[in-house]
Amino acid sequence: MRLVLLVLSGDPSQAHEKLIADYPDAQIELVSRNLIDGIGFRKRLRTLRSLRPDIFAIATERLSWQRGQNLFMLFGALAGANEVIMLDAYGEEVKRSRMSLLLASPVRLSGEAISSARVFSLARRQLNRLEQEVQQERSISVLPAAKPRIVYLRSTPGPGTQPGGAASHMKGVVEGLVELGSAVEVVSNDRIAGFDDLRIPLTVIESVSSGGTRAIFDINNNLNFTRALLPLVDRAAPDFIYQRYARFSWAGVAASLESKRPLFLEYNGSEVWVGRYWDRVGKLELLERYERLNLQAASRIFVVSDVERRNLEKRGVDPNKIVINPNGVDVKLFYPGVGGKETRRALGFSDEDVVVGFIGTFGPWHGVLVLAEAIKTLPNEVPVRFLLVGSGSLQAQVQQLLQNETERRRVIFTGAVAHEAVPALLDACDILASPHVPLTDGSEFFGSPTKLFEYMAMGKAIVASRLGQIGEVLEHEQTALLVEPADTAALATAIQRLVDSHELRTRLGRRAREVAVQNHTWKHNAQRVLDAYRSVASASVSGS
Repeated sequence: MRLVLLVLSGDPSQAHEKLIADYPDAQIELVSRNLIDGIGFRKRLRTLRSLRPDIFAIATERLSWQRGQNLFMLFGALAGANEVIMLDAYGEEVKRSRMSLLLASPVRLSGEAISSARVFSLARRQLNRLEQEVQQERSISVLPAAKPRIVYLRSTPGPGTQPGGAASHMKGVVEGLVELGSAVEVVSNDRIAGFDDLRIPLTVIESVSSGGTRAIFDINNNLNFTRALLPLVDRAAPDFIYQRYARFSWAGVAASLESKRPLFLEYNGSEVWVGRYWDRVGKLELLERYERLNLQAASRIFVVSDVERRNLEKRGVDPNKIVINPNGVDVKLFYPGVGGKETRRALGFSDEDVVVGFIGTFGPWHGVLVLAEAIKTLPNEVPVRFLLVGSGSLQAQVQQLLQNETERRRVIFTGAVAHEAVPALLDACDILASPHVPLTDGSEFFGSPTKLFEYMAMGKAIVASRLGQIGEVLEHEQTALLVEPADTAALATAIQRLVDSHELRTRLGRRAREVAVQNHTWKHNAQRVLDAYRSVASASVSGS
């Protein structure tokens, strides 16, 4: 029996283990999402049919967040699978036979098409109304408060329970604001990894799983989220609204107009750009209108890098609205000696092993393929081992590249891990790698990787790409070794140099920790938000 597993998101190894347990006699072939992305439906179908699946399994992070479930399952049936399964990291599972899918799909798909048309029509009407209101002279009330009340919005179209840079950012900003005396209420469409909702109020507006396409899924959830949000904002009576910008979301704009309070927009990059080049999404012309609406409505826009500031200015955004606010780190959570010795023993590392670690999303700009090639070029006699933590679209490809190294235990993959496990895993390493690569369309690198600051706080030697803000925050030979991005040979040479010199590792790590504590905590990040609020409040008072 042949079982083909397509991983859309989440941890491939977890899904693989579950299917082995359920189908012990099956021959399982793992298919990366990259195999089907960017090609037409017929070619996808031919590709899958050539694998001759008896069972087609689709793994996702969260079933309730997965759009297009009917289409994906029909895809498996058309490819010849007798049984199609969708499963997620939380134990949810849907199974359908080939015959039931072929018989029921026409009705289901036509129902989705009618529902989608209704949602698009409603969204366009409301978007027209919001655009008109934002263009008009608006009365925004901004009163200076020593300890402002803030409603923090997270309406990102995806689960927030997976650990990573986004979850660390959300948690860090909120906790930094609270540490500085603000009263923060969080409204999210999912729980946030590592977030303590016993200490900080959190309201979860559950997602709606309907929608055959990514755009309709996101827009439908935006409508649902905004409807439930407005009464919550009215009761909270905040001094300002802070939203982490999300694709096809106008929740913060609607809340700002309704409450007559300013919107502070955390803008980590253009979703139009992402939808065009990375995570392809339809309705880009509509997404462009959503994005423009958010940028026009915001009183202040927080960007993580100077590159992103320039990008916004080129689009005509008022420079006075833009605040550069890089990511940060919780230095009380990430610090040397936080459990690395015990973790090393549990992973089978000896005291003599020099361990190079990488943590993050195995995505297109994190450089994991370059790191894999660098690992393969290091001679076997070099006393180094590698710990690769995380999951993502390129994980299967990286694992395939490093299959021999994994079998020899030179490389260990952990898959996705709980948020609270990350500091000890980083502490188990002697060297930490950040091998980011340039953006494929030639755009300037606009990121501010959260893991960069976490690496610094751990007091470990860092090897990183001289790319964008990474090359500005880190100083070559002082806090890290910097190499040219995508240069496999240079990356391998820098790793070997650090492996060979305990003194160099110690010196770089100590200084990196000092700089992180002095300049790059989440408290620094939150302080810039509050400074911007007081600036807006002062201007409002003087102008009244």
